[in-house]
Amino acid sequence: MTSVFKETSDNSATNDTDSDRLVSLHAQRVIRPVSSRTHNKFEEPLASAPAILYECAADLTVTSVSANSAELIGVRSEKLIGDRTLWDERVAVEDRQGLLARIDRLSPGEVLSETHRLIDERELPVWVSHSLCKIRTNTDTVIRGCMIPLPTDFSSKGLDSVVISQFVHKIGNHFQLINLLIGSFKRGVKSINEIEALQETVDRAVEFTRAFLHYSQAATGPSEVDLGEVLRAVIHSNAALFVEKKVILKDLIEESLNGALVNGDPVLLELAFRSILQNALDATSSGDRVLISGKYHATCLAGQSIARISIADTGHGIETEFLEKAATPFFTSKPERDGLGLSMAVRIVESHGGRLNISSNKSHGTEVEILLPLRQAVDCPDDNKAGI
Repeated sequence: MTSVFKETSDNSATNDTDSDRLVSLHAQRVIRPVSSRTHNKFEEPLASAPAILYECAADLTVTSVSANSAELIGVRSEKLIGDRTLWDERVAVEDRQGLLARIDRLSPGEVLSETHRLIDERELPVWVSHSLCKIRTNTDTVIRGCMIPLPTDFSSKGLDSVVISQFVHKIGNHFQLINLLIGSFKRGVKSINEIEALQETVDRAVEFTRAFLHYSQAATGPSEVDLGEVLRAVIHSNAALFVEKKVILKDLIEESLNGALVNGDPVLLELAFRSILQNALDATSSGDRVLISGKYHATCLAGQSIARISIADTGHGIETEFLEKAATPFFTSKPERDGLGLSMAVRIVESHGGRLNISSNKSHGTEVEILLPLRQAVDCPDDNKAGI
């Protein structure tokens, strides 16, 4: 999509570029800059179209955006104007670098299409199909684009081919070692150490395959899940492991989460929380603490409530250079681990419309924050809804 709208004012230039005139024959979409005092006026019937239109300067400063952004992606239009907030604050960290690199390589007139996440004002991810184009005007180069929100189950579809190839490579390593040990047996060397090594390798291959199965599984037949019950079941079933290691496990979940309903899969949600809790246990030593907190949070923007859950430990923390890779499938700093636990939790949380954030300081512990949308609606005054 090239120039899908054109800006108008009392002193607007009449000499459009050939590109602008050509696209204007197909659609005349009028959009005006938004300020804290005024909103865009979108010509009918385009005002009700399920797409957000915007314009940026060459340095990516957002200058105009359609007023339906609050309704479609949960971000009020005035929140997207100026100081590059659309890119620096609203594009998910995992998607931002690749998107900006592609925009930087974009030639005038060339169309870029990308599927990525935006972060709404509830701090939850919204998947969008995003098309944009660089346009040369009489005075400058601008970027004009369109974003269409995708169905909420989009993130749970399919697996990246790179993830599959990495799985095949890693499981192949396990079976290569098994074959070497079996070859040793055939030569008549049957020491107890080799038998134990074979058993351990088989166990790890099975566990790794099971972990990948959990990672690749999507929620099926979502139902109403009591989030408070899931969290406390995970805490109860893992309590003995913390006692054995002499690590303090403290439950700070607020009563507001009792009866808080998530539309999802209870088995997968339990797997996600169990994996995060296991990571916290692995990172701690005798005398350390792991705190689990959770609370209900209402927001009037989308008329929907969310749950904020935190699992924080006082363990050894994550090195700065490892932190941004911590949720990448198969990445691990521990040779004995296969690196699927945290990435599985991220995938499950995102498949439930949520978001997982990791923060850590070396020698000061790690905190994993999970945000999940709840089924409970929020009764807000009309003037507080969506900011429109």
